[in-house]
Amino acid sequence: SGEGFKKFFKNKNVKRVGASLLCGVVAGAVMLGTFYAGVNVLGIGSSKSNYEISTVSTAVPSSAVVSDNSVDIAGVSMDVSSVAEAALPAMVALNGTTTVTSNSYYGIFGGTQSREAATSGTGIIVGKNDTELLIVTNAHVVDNVNDLQCVFADNQSVSATVKGSKSDKDIAVVAVNLSDISEDTLSKIAIAELGDSDDIKVGQQVVAIGNAVTTGIISALDKSITVNNITFSGLFMTDAAINSGNSGGALLDASGKVIGINFAKTSEDGVEGMAYSIPVSNVRELIDSLMNRETRTKVNTSEASYLGISAMDITSSMASQYGYPQGILIRQVVSGSAAEKAGLGAYDIIVSFDDQSITSFAGLQSTMQYYKAGETVTIEYYHLEGNQYVLKSTQVTLDKKNE
Repeated sequence: SGEGFKKFFKNKNVKRVGASLLCGVVAGAVMLGTFYAGVNVLGIGSSKSNYEISTVSTAVPSSAVVSDNSVDIAGVSMDVSSVAEAALPAMVALNGTTTVTSNSYYGIFGGTQSREAATSGTGIIVGKNDTELLIVTNAHVVDNVNDLQCVFADNQSVSATVKGSKSDKDIAVVAVNLSDISEDTLSKIAIAELGDSDDIKVGQQVVAIGNAVTTGIISALDKSITVNNITFSGLFMTDAAINSGNSGGALLDASGKVIGINFAKTSEDGVEGMAYSIPVSNVRELIDSLMNRETRTKVNTSEASYLGISAMDITSSMASQYGYPQGILIRQVVSGSAAEKAGLGAYDIIVSFDDQSITSFAGLQSTMQYYKAGETVTIEYYHLEGNQYVLKSTQVTLDKKNE
C-alpha cells in the first residue's frame, strides 16, 4: 500500500542507504554541435566528410553461394563464416566502469559502501555524420558507465559518449569522434546495415556476434519477458548463445544485415538455453531519434545546474522485491528549488531526464553535468496515487546552485 511504502522508506536502515545528497551538478552549454540533415546512416544519405568507411553488406557473398560452412534451414542458405568475417569489423567492445553501492551493517552507524567495477558489452557501428561514428547498443551496457571506451576490431581504443538511451526499450546510441580514430583503424572497420526484421520466420538461420560468434535459429517470434518489473515485448527468441559480453551485439541474417540487437537479460520466467533479441524494425525510429540528438560535453563549474532534491536509488532488486518502479526516489525537495517549482515531491520516483533513462542518483548526477543552469528539460517520474504509481512528466527549468 502507499502507507506501507512510506513506512518502508522511513526505516532508519533505509535512511542510511539513502543519505541526503542534494542534486546540484556541474553542467553547461558547450556542445560538440548539432547533427545535420544529411546524416549518413546505415549507408543512406550523404556525408560531406572525407571519412570513407565500407559497409558490411558489400562484403557478404550472395546467399545463393553455398560453401562447406553453409546451413540451409527454412529454405535460406547461410554461409556462416562469410557472414561473420564481413560483420566483425562493424562490431565494437564498449568498456568502462560503474559505481556499485551496497549496504553496510558494520560499524556503529552502518551506511553504504561503494566500489568501482569493470563493465563491458558490445556495440554495432550503424552510421556516421560529418564528425561522428554512430554505434547502437543496449541501454544497460552504457547507462551509468564512467570512462566509456570503444574498442574496435583492430583493438584500438577511443573515448566514447552516450548520445541517448531508453532503458524501457534497452536501446542506446553512442558516438565516437571521427577525428579521434586513426586512418588505419578507419580502413579496418565497417558500417552495418539494418535489415527488415518484419520478414523473419521461425526456423530461419541466424548468426549472433558480440565478443564471440555463435549461430542458431529463430525459435519464436513476438515474445515478451519481464526483467526488473519492465516488460519487453515483440522479441525474437533464439537458440544462438548470447552471453553478457554479447549484449548489444548483432543478430544477422544470411546477407549480413542486422535483424536484431542481442539482449542478454534473463526472463523472470525464462526458458533455459534460449536467448532474446530486439527486432530492429521495432526500434528503428527510436535509433534514428537517438542518433540525431545533440552530443554534449561536460562544461565549467560557473554554469552549474541544480535540481534541489535529496534522493535514494530504487535498485533492480528492490524493484523486483517490492514492485516499485526502478529509478531514484525523492526523499526531500528543497523549498523554492527547480524541483518544487516543477511540482516534484517526496516519494516521486524519477525515471527519465531529458529523454535519458535514469536508474540511479549517480546516473542523474552524471547526466546533469552536461546541462547548464537555465535550461528547460522534461523529467518523467512516477507519482503515488492511492496504492499505485502513475507515470507523469513535467517541465523543469534548472536552477543555478548558490555557493
